[in-house]
Amino acid sequence: MKGRLGVRATTTLDATAVVAVILALAGVAFVLLLRRELVEGVDAAAQDRALDIILLQDDAGAVPQVPAAPYGGSFVQVIDAEGRVLAASNGRVETAPMVGPADEPSVRTRTLPPGGPRARPYRVLAMPAGTDAEPRTVVVAQSLSTANRAVRDATRLIVAILPAVLALTGLVTWLSVGRALAPVEEIRRKAATIGAGDLSQRVPLPATRDEVHRLAETMNSMLGRIEASAERRRHFVSDASHELRSPLANMQAMLEVARARDDPELWQETASALQTEQTRMARLVDDLLLLARLDGRAPLVQREIDLDDVVHAEAQWLRRTASPLAVEVAPLPALRIRGDEAQITRILRNLTENARRHARTTISLALRREGSSAVITVRDDGAGIPAADRERVFDRFTRLDEARARDHGGTGLGLAISRAIAQAHGGTLAVADETGPAGTVLELRLPLQPEPAEPVRDERSGASTR
Repeated sequence: MKGRLGVRATTTLDATAVVAVILALAGVAFVLLLRRELVEGVDAAAQDRALDIILLQDDAGAVPQVPAAPYGGSFVQVIDAEGRVLAASNGRVETAPMVGPADEPSVRTRTLPPGGPRARPYRVLAMPAGTDAEPRTVVVAQSLSTANRAVRDATRLIVAILPAVLALTGLVTWLSVGRALAPVEEIRRKAATIGAGDLSQRVPLPATRDEVHRLAETMNSMLGRIEASAERRRHFVSDASHELRSPLANMQAMLEVARARDDPELWQETASALQTEQTRMARLVDDLLLLARLDGRAPLVQREIDLDDVVHAEAQWLRRTASPLAVEVAPLPALRIRGDEAQITRILRNLTENARRHARTTISLALRREGSSAVITVRDDGAGIPAADRERVFDRFTRLDEARARDHGGTGLGLAISRAIAQAHGGTLAVADETGPAGTVLELRLPLQPEPAEPVRDERSGASTR
C-alpha cells in the first residue's frame, strides 16, 4: 500500500511515524523518571521522620513516644526485638507490625492494611533504634497515593497531547513537502507541454540553488541536446533528399531525351550515364545507412588491428592509383588497437581520397604514438582549409566552395562518416592546428591496445609467472 502512495504522502507518513515513536519513547522515559524521583522523595521524607522518631526514643528512655503525623498518609510503629508493637501513630496498626525487626535500614513497597478493602500502596522504611540491651526498630510507612496520582496525571497529559502533536507534525510535513515539490510540479507541467514540434521551450528554473534547481538545469540541457539532434536530423533529411533528388532528376532528363530522339547510339550513351548515376546513388545510400548505424551505436567488430599494416597498405594503394602525385610515408612504428579493421581502413581511405582531390604534388602519411593514443596524420600540399571551416568540413553534405562540383567533391559524407567511426572507436578526428595555406593535415587519434603485463621470473625455479 505504501508503495502506491506518492512522495508527499509517503514522506508525511514516515515523518509522523518517526515522531510518534520518538514521543512514545520520550513519554515512557519521562514517566519512569518522574516516578523514580517521586518515590525517592517519599523515601527521603520517611527517612527524615524515622530519624526524628529515633531521637525521641533516645530522649524518652524506656517509654516509646510517637507523635502524630503532621499530614495524613504517614504511619509510624516502634517494635521490639520480638516484633511486638510498643507504640504506633494509628490504632489500626498497633497490634500488627508492618514489618519485622531490622538490624539495618531497609525500604520496600507494601500494601496496607494487608487484605483490607481500603488497602493502599506505601513505602515502608525500617530503621534500627534503641540500645544493644534493648534494641528497637522504627517503622515509617509513607503513602504512595500522591506520587501515583502525579504519575497518572502526567501519563494522561502525554496521551492527550500525543495525537495533537502527531496531527500537527503530519500537517506541517504535508505542507512543507508540498511547498518543496511545487517547483517539481511546475517542471512537470511545463515538460508536458513541450512537444516534438517545438523543442525550443525550457522548463522553469527554481530560485533556490538546490537539487530541484540542478534537476531543472539538467532537463534544460537534455532538451537542448534533443533540439540540436532534431535540428541536425531535419537538416540531414533535407540534405539527403536534395542529394538523392539531383541524380534522379538527371536520370529522368536523360531518359526523356533518349526516348524523344530514339537514337541507338544515344541510348548507349544514356545507359552509360545512368550506370554512373546509379553507382553514385548506391554509394550515397550506403553512406547514409552507415551513418544511421553509427548514430544508433551499432556494435562494431572488436579485434586486434596492426595500424602500421593498415597505413602501409593504404600507402601502397595510393602509389598505384594517385599518379602523378608523390606519396611519402614516415617510418611506421608497430602500434596495435582494438576495433573494426574494415571501418578503420574506411577512415584512412576517406582521408586519402580527400587529400588526393586537393593535393598539388605530394601526399604524406605518418603514424606515431602519443601517450596511450595512436595518431595517424594525412597531409596534402593543397590550398588548405581556412580556420573558420575546420569544424564545418565534418558536417554532413558539406562541400567547401572550390569543391562544390560533385565530380570532385564526392557526396560530402566522407569526413562526417570518418569522424563518426573514430568516435565509435573512442577516438577523434580533426584538422590539425598546424594546417596553413601550404596544405591540410587531418589527424586521427585512436586508443592503443593495452600492453600485457610483463612476466615475472622466479629466480629460484627459472619459471615465468604473471
